[in-house]
Amino acid sequence: MTGKPPAQTSAPPAATGPAGAGFKTTAPPGPNSKPDAATALLRDVNYVVTAAKDLRGLSDMQGTLELLRKADELTPDHPAIIAEMAETYEQMGIMAKATDAWRRIQLLGATKAGIYFELASRRLGAGSAGAATPAMPASGADSEKVLRLGACQAVRDFRVPSGERYVLRVPISRVGNQPINSQALNLEVFFFDRVNNEKVALTVAPEPVESWQSAPVDWNGTGEEILDVVYHLPALSAAEIQQHGRRTYYGYMLRLYYNNKLQDVAAEPRDLLEYGSTPGTAPAGVNPLLPPMGR
Repeated sequence: MTGKPPAQTSAPPAATGPAGAGFKTTAPPGPNSKPDAATALLRDVNYVVTAAKDLRGLSDMQGTLELLRKADELTPDHPAIIAEMAETYEQMGIMAKATDAWRRIQLLGATKAGIYFELASRRLGAGSAGAATPAMPASGADSEKVLRLGACQAVRDFRVPSGERYVLRVPISRVGNQPINSQALNLEVFFFDRVNNEKVALTVAPEPVESWQSAPVDWNGTGEEILDVVYHLPALSAAEIQQHGRRTYYGYMLRLYYNNKLQDVAAEPRDLLEYGSTPGTAPAGVNPLLPPMGR
């Protein structure tokens, strides 16, 4: 199988993002919280985004939406909050409302929405120009995009006796109706750790294990294939902690290629999208995941 080997570059600076380096997750405000304290928390976008992810991880979608709606009322049109709404609706399968949320972000414009503008454009398939209009027939570079990433989800597996294990579910959908050559696909997967609750760095976990949910992998039928990628960080020894710091799972970044051409990127938290800003490059010392297709 051919793929796009990433060029070796120096490691980018430690990432910081919505969760914030060393951000401490707390539970959403309960019914007995003081109104002023609860309101202050709901105005804290970092808190809201982190709490929403925690609730989604517990499959409490209604609680997630309630939290996000209250935050949206207090901080109207914040792209991070709207994006969390869209992601929640996608995971619930309510695609019409998810589309409305992504369009809200596009209507904010590229300057105000920042990285969320391009994310919304990819989700809507409308490119960076068509804010709330249906996608036009692709041309130029866009015509070479035949695959896209769906709503990915990382779920923690608590069955492991020590360390941390997450299963990242990656839906890959066909764009259009042309046949897909599975040997021409290349998915780069990068996992990141929170280090000493102070910074974010590439993981020191062993190479991830991947498996396709069904065979053959041909994109026939529904036009979607799902890849599971397993992150497993064993408990570190005292010597390893001294060398690498205390580590916990932070997130992931994906780059999807077809025929050596970038198709889509995804990241969670979205601050990690900065690692996808230069296609074809990878942080030093990291090998892309080249999932075997022949089954």
